[in-house]
Amino acid sequence: MFLRPSDIIQELRIKKYIIPGMVGADFGCGGGYFTSLLANEVGVEGKIYAIDVQEEVLKEAQEFLKNLHINNVKFLRQNLEITSGLEPNYLDFVFISQVLYQSEYPEKIISEAKRVLKDNGYLILLEPQESNHLFLSQKIYSLDDLIQFLENQQFKINEVKSINGYYLIIGIK
Repeated sequence: MFLRPSDIIQELRIKKYIIPGMVGADFGCGGGYFTSLLANEVGVEGKIYAIDVQEEVLKEAQEFLKNLHINNVKFLRQNLEITSGLEPNYLDFVFISQVLYQSEYPEKIISEAKRVLKDNGYLILLEPQESNHLFLSQKIYSLDDLIQFLENQQFKINEVKSINGYYLIIGIK
């Protein structure tokens, strides 16, 4: 039931959802672990926007990436249910990991992802499954709910996969 972030990023690389030179965002970046992996994948010619609502968490992520000597990340403190602070039609991908289940308004986050994605950009969603024992006391969205959130924003569902108690869903704008 434990997530293996490097395996997920490797799969995204192999399937060319994330390639060098891309500009992407980590919505709800938390401590920055996925951010660091994404930044390495897009390389020095790419850029990652690490966005979180909590200032303290962003500071931790900044320190973490600084210690790894990763310099292609810009940190933004934003409430993603309102805005990411990014320009429309700007990003090649938006990565959202374990954020929607914490949100009262997950569709607003999906809507913001759509706003900032370029046409044919990827929404990469990683959310816990209802059966994941690590989240038993949490409000978890079902796979049908998650797909509905994307379809309500006119995302084309490109792939749905079950990985160690999580859903990996790829939507295309």
